[in-house]
Amino acid sequence: MKKTKFETMTSREKILWLLESDDEYGGPQSVNDICKNLNIPNTNVRSLVIRMMKTGKIERISKGVYKIANDSREYVSSKPEMKLE
Repeated sequence: MKKTKFETMTSREKILWLLESDDEYGGPQSVNDICKNLNIPNTNVRSLVIRMMKTGKIERISKGVYKIANDSREYVSSKPEMKLE
């Protein structure tokens, strides 16, 4: 079976993809949101977002909440959970 583009993405690429996505699922996300939406373990997400923040790819907007650098959208804690299949 051929893998989809999403399946071949690294965890870092998936996080960027989620944060850049449309308003329904994307935009600023908490670490827990990222874990749920992408099915990536919490420790991995925390490590990745810290490294991505240090390189300037993403920004921390509050404790445990991150966004793409220069994204003007606000964090919404009630966004629906994405269902990846």
